[in-house]
Amino acid sequence: MTRRADGELETDVLRALWDLGRPASPSDVIDQMSTDLAYTSIATILGRLCDKGLATRQRAGRAFVYSAASSEADLTAQRLRTVLDSASDRQSALAGFAEALDPADAALLATLLNDAK
Repeated sequence: MTRRADGELETDVLRALWDLGRPASPSDVIDQMSTDLAYTSIATILGRLCDKGLATRQRAGRAFVYSAASSEADLTAQRLRTVLDSASDRQSALAGFAEALDPADAALLATLLNDAK
């Protein structure tokens, strides 16, 4: 069995919630992921995502159903802001990010920045 990188399973479970687009049980998540992981493993990950504020849960009979707390785009933007806020040299961090973008992404970012003004 191949070991997953740290956070990879949480990301896969979140992606399944985003793809489902509705409150989902651990069984729904397992089906969406097409995985052979145990129900209890997925339920544990869903609980951890709730503890981190990345998912929400609500009662559905005797069990819980889970939803992503935000969209993938919103979570990614928040993570980018967090990384940028932790940089001691914000300008250099932004410059390094901009230089690493491929030309299509750089053009899209420029358009988005112009539209935001």
